[in-house]
Amino acid sequence: MPRKSSRARGVATQGPVGPAAAPRPPVKAGPPNPSPAAELPQAAPAAAEALERLHLDPASDGDPPPPPPPPVTEPEAPAPSQPPPVEASSSGRSEAGGSLEQEAVRKVHELAEAGGEEVPLTDEEVRANDQRQEDELCALEAIFGDAVVILDRKGGQRCFQVHVHIEIPDAIDVSTRLNYGDGKLKYGATSDADADDLVYKFRVEHLPPILLTFLLPASYPSHHAPLFTISTYWLDKGMISSLCRMLDMLWEEQQGMEVTYQWVQWLQSSSLSHLGFGNEIVLGKNDVTCDADKRACLDNASPDVIIPRMMRYNDNKHHEAFLHAIHDCMICFSECPGVDFIKLPCHHFFCWKCMQTYCKMNVKEGNVVKLLCPDTKCEGAVPPNILKRLLGEDEFERWEGLLLQRTLDAMSDVVYCPRCQTACLEDVGNEAVCSSCLFSFCTLCRNRRHIGEQCMSPEERLLILEKRQQSGQVQGDQMRILEELRSLKEIMKDAKQCPRCKMAISKTEGCNKMHCENCGEYFCYQCNRAITGYEHFKGSCVLFPQEELDRWEMQMNQRVRRQVVAQAHAEMHALHGQVHPCPTCRQPSPKVGNNNHLFCWACQKHFCALCHKPVPKPAQHYGPKGCKQHTADP
Repeated sequence: MPRKSSRARGVATQGPVGPAAAPRPPVKAGPPNPSPAAELPQAAPAAAEALERLHLDPASDGDPPPPPPPPVTEPEAPAPSQPPPVEASSSGRSEAGGSLEQEAVRKVHELAEAGGEEVPLTDEEVRANDQRQEDELCALEAIFGDAVVILDRKGGQRCFQVHVHIEIPDAIDVSTRLNYGDGKLKYGATSDADADDLVYKFRVEHLPPILLTFLLPASYPSHHAPLFTISTYWLDKGMISSLCRMLDMLWEEQQGMEVTYQWVQWLQSSSLSHLGFGNEIVLGKNDVTCDADKRACLDNASPDVIIPRMMRYNDNKHHEAFLHAIHDCMICFSECPGVDFIKLPCHHFFCWKCMQTYCKMNVKEGNVVKLLCPDTKCEGAVPPNILKRLLGEDEFERWEGLLLQRTLDAMSDVVYCPRCQTACLEDVGNEAVCSSCLFSFCTLCRNRRHIGEQCMSPEERLLILEKRQQSGQVQGDQMRILEELRSLKEIMKDAKQCPRCKMAISKTEGCNKMHCENCGEYFCYQCNRAITGYEHFKGSCVLFPQEELDRWEMQMNQRVRRQVVAQAHAEMHALHGQVHPCPTCRQPSPKVGNNNHLFCWACQKHFCALCHKPVPKPAQHYGPKGCKQHTADP
């Protein structure tokens, strides 16, 4: 008895037993069995036919066939001239999509219509073949999974496609010869003497699959081989025809056995070696004059289409492998699956939580220019599309606003309106007109434009506004300007303006070569001029001021640091007359407490505060016969 299956693939209705539910009559020589679609009434609309195909009986496929119906006396419907349209399986599997898949299904149906005489089969042979086909198809689905696409049965014949993924141990080179001699791209030229030939080579780890389309006749596997086509866009017709002939040889070796699995397995493991592609795949051009097999389907695309498609497929497979693998985050050192990682264009990747914290922290601190890859040795930027996913709408808008503000501040010809703070372009005469409030102002003093008059200095404006404040005549806007001028006055006491963006910069330590974080300009802190290298400091400006050298020397030399501290200590005690001159260098040294054993900070010599003599050995100098080590000063 045939095994029941819960996967309905055939076309059946819930009503009376129709042609799809009826058993197959014995196969006779002549035209093939008409499809169920051909026996439907011609007046039925297409929508009703589609709805009828969707309402399927789950238990119809694989059930034991009922007794054969009485012979039909009316003539059979003629076979359609074109193959029926490809439809998705009723079990919810993917339908054959795309031009290459549809072309393969159309061609395999053409091969079935042009086939030879059918072998007459008994009912028992038909049921046995049907059960073996069902078992073989179940095995293929269990082994290859989503690579198998089941199509609807047409005329009682099973039709399905297998995406054969070729096995590559590590990686393989793909090359092709391009010819640009006459200005047109010639694919697969083989003349080495042509100086215009260009060999393009790239390396892939995943090759696009080979599409193997099957149509199982009722006489398979007992008598006939499956009808099939091979489709791909990166092999020419000669190579595909060679694969077709090899599959025929495999069937000849084991006639009467199921061969679809052996065919798929052979294409996976041995097709490249059979075509002579050991270490490199050479893409050749299609020779239309060659005697190609009718089962070879090819997408006649140019190399500028084939090469990007192969590279894009390889990148997509790499990304899929990355998403399913487990990786270590180089920030928190935790293991997470690839779906929880953010991969940057520089190919560095970090977990979602670390990247989100890193980006939010930088945006909160305003470091939008330094929003780079967290890897310390990488200078790749985090792209905006990834930032939008990490930050959210509100913080991403803040980042965009800060970046726009930084960009405008870095432009030397952009100024802000003193009334509404709108960005304006400065003209040659240091004047600008606000596009928002139409205020025309001087870009130097931020007052209204004064043609032919000299700008008022900030000190003069500050003095006038302070006098107005004392008299109580300062208004709201003038009070704000007054506070800004006071702040600017305090800042400019120990700061310099960047010569490019006019940003106030204060130096705390280091050399005189300054770098503006706002616009990236380098300038000299001594003369406030823009510079590029260190050639500028060979003139009157010095790279390190003397006080910076002294500070550095004090930090690096602890002895000098102690001398400076001791000297300051001695100078402080000298004001109160509590110092004793050194007998060696005559520098004053303070006496701390009642201890008469002193140490000179200048010459690093020990001496006695009572006799003012050097003390090389304290044990011999101080004692009953010598000076007392501890006495109070008179």
